[in-house]
Amino acid sequence: MIKKEGPGWRIIRDSSRNNFSTLIGGEFWAIELNKYEWENLVKVIIDLSDQYKSVKDQLMGDENITLELERSPWLAILKGDQYGWDLRLILSASGLINRGAEVYWPRNVTKHVSNAMRTMWDSDYL
Repeated sequence: MIKKEGPGWRIIRDSSRNNFSTLIGGEFWAIELNKYEWENLVKVIIDLSDQYKSVKDQLMGDENITLELERSPWLAILKGDQYGWDLRLILSASGLINRGAEVYWPRNVTKHVSNAMRTMWDSDYL
């Protein structure tokens, strides 16, 4: 089992669980994800945070930015400014598992959770 967490977020991976091997959570919510959902979520978060990093220094003062990235089964919406960003994720019902969810991490959490996901991706913890 791999557990990464901080104030307002957590990720728990348990490869011994067949169906829903990953739990992601926020301060008042949590959802279990299957392997497909988890792997696609990590790719979406990495791509979206890379997009944000490439444009944040071009933002003026309190100028806001919204970036959206849709990659099945996820829609990710980043809202922020040059100082940080929050993240809303929508899991769409797909395939055999007909369920959906909407989750949110505030700006004081997103940098930490996205860095943890990137570390897990780079370390083959997927």
